[in-house]
Amino acid sequence: MLRTLPLLLLLALAPALRAQVVLTDAYFPIAGDTLRYSATENVGGLNLLTPGAARQWDFGTLAAEAEANQVITAVAGDPVFSTASLSVNLDSTTLGYYRVSGGAYSLVGLRGVLPVLPGYTFEAPVDPARPERRAPLAYQDAFTTNTTNTLTVAADSLPAEAIAELGSALNGVDSIRITSISQREDVVDAYGSLTLNGQTYEVLRERRTETLNNRIAVKIGALPFTDVTTLVAPAVPEFSEFFGQQPPRTTYYFWAQSEKETIATVTLDEAGKPKGMTFIRSDATSSIRDPFQRQARITLYPNPASRSATFDLEGLDAGTYTLRVVNVLGRQVARQQFSPTGHAARVELDVSRLPRGTYLYSITNERGRTLTTQRLLVGG
Repeated sequence: MLRTLPLLLLLALAPALRAQVVLTDAYFPIAGDTLRYSATENVGGLNLLTPGAARQWDFGTLAAEAEANQVITAVAGDPVFSTASLSVNLDSTTLGYYRVSGGAYSLVGLRGVLPVLPGYTFEAPVDPARPERRAPLAYQDAFTTNTTNTLTVAADSLPAEAIAELGSALNGVDSIRITSISQREDVVDAYGSLTLNGQTYEVLRERRTETLNNRIAVKIGALPFTDVTTLVAPAVPEFSEFFGQQPPRTTYYFWAQSEKETIATVTLDEAGKPKGMTFIRSDATSSIRDPFQRQARITLYPNPASRSATFDLEGLDAGTYTLRVVNVLGRQVARQQFSPTGHAARVELDVSRLPRGTYLYSITNERGRTLTTQRLLVGG
């Protein structure tokens, strides 16, 4: 009985493992991509469901209240953000600088305009670099990130608009230092299918809860910087909510291997209710997905497999596809090419010579675009 227990457990877990989504770095943006998003605050009826496996979200049909394009541009040798290889227009006033290394797409710095310093262009390194996307990424992965952004400004370098806004708060001040301390807890708490505006995506849901502590310090003459955060409210009341310890903020990210855009980003209010959402636009294109690329449906059986595994694929465009299998070290152990008949294909893969264990399989089209990456169990 003891000998068969591991096998029974593996068989019991097989349905959940079969449906799991695993993201590779193919969902990282690259230079030349344009990420197309819509946004709405009409999210009162949104059902986020509980954490767990094989969830089925239906966000219905959403109307855009605003739209934005994020253009991914190659950079090299930036004098402030020397490790950055990409820049992204995060909004109308801010550029984000990113590097891609070690399985992470990470923010290394920001350049733009702060509401507390109107008319002044800031450059703020992020220390250490903050991962915005990770790979491989799978269900129940969890991470803790602590970062600090520090901006130091000489008072005499501020434009007239900022001096007029801050008024007497700058009297006698030589330099201002604004520090934003972030503590973020990330957990991939669910996976499943998400239907949005008539499209269905296989997604991982990542919950991020971030707490910010924004501090302001001033330097006068030869004295060291002095924290004056608690004095800001009476001196400049319109900025008082920006400084000090902020309440935790939770955001849900729905990621798909098939898209460079985040499928949906849902922000919560302090009561834990959805208050806003950014989502992939219906005309979105990237280096992974063509404007009219079909939504492929892929079924694998048996899983676990002992002699052969069968892949049934439907909804394929014409062309040549490649099935690859890698082991846990990322080493390719099997490869097979195929072409659909009509819009369907069946692929038989011999796994009899593979050692017992867990593998990842991926299917790509002839342009190198990944349709899916999932688990394959060998040794059933």
